Amino acid sequence: MDTTPTIADLLLGDFSQRLSDLEGRLNDYLAGSPPQEEACEVLSAFNKAKADLKFVYDSFALRVGSTMTDDKVLLAGGGEVERNFSNKRTKWQHKDLASAVAQKLHKMSIDMDTGEVKVDPEEMAKSMLNYVQPSYWKITQLEKLGINADNYCESGDSRMSVIVRQPHGGTSDE
Repeated sequence: MDTTPTIADLLLGDFSQRLSDLEGRLNDYLAGSPPQEEACEVLSAFNKAKADLKFVYDSFALRVGSTMTDDKVLLAGGGEVERNFSNKRTKWQHKDLASAVAQKLHKMSIDMDTGEVKVDPEEMAKSMLNYVQPSYWKITQLEKLGINADNYCESGDSRMSVIVRQPHGGTSDE
C-alpha cells in the first residue's frame, strides 16, 4: 500500500491530529465537573472557533469551485465534489405559480384520444408535491413542466455552491 502522503495529508494532517487532541482535552475538562458558567464560556469560545473554521472552509470551497472546469469531480477515495449554481428567489407569487402548475397537470391528465380526465382530483393534488414542498418550489421539476419559476418571484444573482460527498454517504455543503 502506498504510504506517500497526499497534498491533503500535508496540508491538513496536523489539523486532524490537533482536533483529536482537542476532543480529548475537552472530555478531560468536563470529567473534572467544571462550574456551569465556566463550561459555558468554553463552549462559547469553541462556538467562535467553529464559526471561524466555517468561514475558512466556505471561502476555500468557493475558491475551489471557481477553479473547477467540471461540475462533478470523482475522488480517488470514492467521494466526489460537485459544483452547482442557483439563484436566490424571493417574493414568490405562490397562488399564481400553483395555478400554473395545476393547469399543466390537468392538461397532462387528459387522454388526448378520448378527452377523458385520467387523474382524480386527489391524485392531482398529491402530484403537486412533485413540484413544491412546504417551504420551497422544486425548480428543476417546474422546468420539466415548462414553467420558469423566475416568472413567479424576484430572482437574485446566481450563486455557486460546492457539495462534498464522502464515500461513507455523508455530505458537506459550502
